[in-house]
Amino acid sequence: MGRVAFLFAGQGAQVPGMASDVKDLPKVKKLFDLAESIRPGTVEKMLSGTQEELNRTLLTQPTMFLADLAYAYAKEEELGAPACVCGFSVGEVPALCFAGVLSEEDAFRTIVKRAELMEAYTQRVAGCMIAVIGLASEAVEALCDGVNQHPANYNGAKQTVVACRAEAETEFTAKVKAAGGRAMKLRVSGMFHCPELSPEAEKLKEFLRNLKWNAPRMDVYANLTAQPYAGDFAHTLAMQMCSPVRFTATVANMKARGVEEFVEVGPGKVLTGLVARG
Repeated sequence: MGRVAFLFAGQGAQVPGMASDVKDLPKVKKLFDLAESIRPGTVEKMLSGTQEELNRTLLTQPTMFLADLAYAYAKEEELGAPACVCGFSVGEVPALCFAGVLSEEDAFRTIVKRAELMEAYTQRVAGCMIAVIGLASEAVEALCDGVNQHPANYNGAKQTVVACRAEAETEFTAKVKAAGGRAMKLRVSGMFHCPELSPEAEKLKEFLRNLKWNAPRMDVYANLTAQPYAGDFAHTLAMQMCSPVRFTATVANMKARGVEEFVEVGPGKVLTGLVARG
């Protein structure tokens, strides 16, 4: 196997019972015990909650953090340490933790804070995330008005996810169809990675300023820049909330630096599927 990158799954990949197959590994058990001491009931919901429960942002993000990190620990035992890592949206926090940038405690408290801020935002602004399939990103950008719709995730050459206000969903879906694309609503509870989240991103940045940041033991590619973390880590992580996820460019940059194998850590194979399709 050549140079390996671990990809940490994001919101939308959550499924009931995730991480149950690795929960008894000593390192994972220690992580879950820590999480329970900070936010009791989270592990139980991850292992036995319903899909509807897991789809709520307040629970999705902490449980995805735990599942991603648990699978990463298991894969590291199996394959050894990767050359670099990347987390998709919420997956960026466990990726930073895995790379040693944040302690498990600080990283879990960060994901809980992030979830609380984004949950509050969904109560304030009704919206959804819509994957547009079959259209180039430039065409999708042209369909967005920058008010009701914003390009949010650049997933591949012919897949871009759009953050859309609830009242504009029907009209936007019709525009996608008229342009020859297909629109698919994602399993998330709001519209994310768009400028409307800027106030929440600033609040998260204030929280992150109080944490201890360490040098990474491997490169961590940032959603914000599609490049390895450098400079102001707190700013980079906070601004990710209100900026597009540049996954396509990130994968291209990883490959340019010699990555040959991509291993998804988390439930499902969404990200490795995107890598394969290009």
